[in-house]
Amino acid sequence: MRRRPALDTASRCFRGIRYAIADRFRPAELLRFEGLDRDCGRGPVSPQDPSRLDMIMGPAAQLAQSEHCQVLSVFTPSLDGRRPVMVWLHGGAFVSGGGELPWYDGARLSAEQDVVVVTVTYRLGAFGFLQLADTAGPSPGTTDQIAALQWVHRYIEQFGGDPDNVTLFGHSAGGASIEAILQWGHGSLVRRAILQSGNARTYRRTREEADTVAQMFIGLAGTDPRLLAEGEMVPIQRELSRRRHFAFDWWPTSPDVPAEFAVDIMAGWTRDDGLPFLMLADQARAGPDTLSSYSDRIGQANAMFSVGSHAAAQAAVAAGRQAWLYRFDWEAPASHLGAPHCIELPFLLGDPEAWAAAPMLAGASWHEVGALGAGLRAAWASFARDNGPGDAWRGCSDADQPLNILPMQDRGRNP
Repeated sequence: MRRRPALDTASRCFRGIRYAIADRFRPAELLRFEGLDRDCGRGPVSPQDPSRLDMIMGPAAQLAQSEHCQVLSVFTPSLDGRRPVMVWLHGGAFVSGGGELPWYDGARLSAEQDVVVVTVTYRLGAFGFLQLADTAGPSPGTTDQIAALQWVHRYIEQFGGDPDNVTLFGHSAGGASIEAILQWGHGSLVRRAILQSGNARTYRRTREEADTVAQMFIGLAGTDPRLLAEGEMVPIQRELSRRRHFAFDWWPTSPDVPAEFAVDIMAGWTRDDGLPFLMLADQARAGPDTLSSYSDRIGQANAMFSVGSHAAAQAAVAAGRQAWLYRFDWEAPASHLGAPHCIELPFLLGDPEAWAAAPMLAGASWHEVGALGAGLRAAWASFARDNGPGDAWRGCSDADQPLNILPMQDRGRNP
């Protein structure tokens, strides 16, 4: 892979920009950009409980919470020029997380790779994925994401970005969100996509299933949920999920007939992606014997990520597009978690302070994470520049779907 020199100047950051507004459960409406001279600080995240994955990522930064959380942040090396744009959709099972969290700051990726990074916050849980009987179309949270992309196309030139060269990249629920956006017919907003341990193929939520969840929520609320105070929503959401014992209560609704779309794809998972979910089910804690005790079950648990990744790659190739598959195998020396869900994130986004309390990085030096991450960031940005992830990456074809093991040696070579 050809290496780009690191930039001497830091990336500029414009935080907490409001890209849309919406009434509760209604589609997002695009807002006009008010200009570059306003520094709003970190914006809010959607109302939420603490993440179940604190056990691997550590506690999230304490940011303000609001159902009016349609904000984004832009990281750019310069306001001049037309750079590739990389739009980040965070994960969190559609019930936790936010693009404003320090974990997802894009300054390092932007400055090092000379790209514009946009991090998006959208409505979660019942705020984002409860659909009442008098609504139609995508889930409210999906309309937030679509509005953010429309904002990017309209205004990103003011930040030195190229609106005709947009790559969506997302992790877990963020990866599923990307496919949901495309299924609803908004492929023209995107040139290519990176699906990190997430897709909308393993499970598709029908409108009938969404209606079932809505009816149960209304029953628990005892009133029209539009009349509830903001603080009353999450406890009802929590109780509904407890009763159903179902991981997909809050999930994007799919159209009856998904739109055909064709974009270049990178898709992948981590070696022990499913481990945290097995541990959660068993209420287990990480210890020296964790990996060995779950070794015969991790492969099956990983299928929720690997099967959909292979399907996405196969569909891209069948449509005449390019596709690459990867698996991320690095593990911290003292975490006892192997290479779990989320492990690649510190290699792409955030900084040492943001990830200092992450159990999945126990015993690792930030120097190692930063050095190995340079290769990962270079591959992601090379893909965004329409050069593919690198010469050493083996692409998919009709006959073969090779798996590229990451991190590559020498910042770009498969072992």
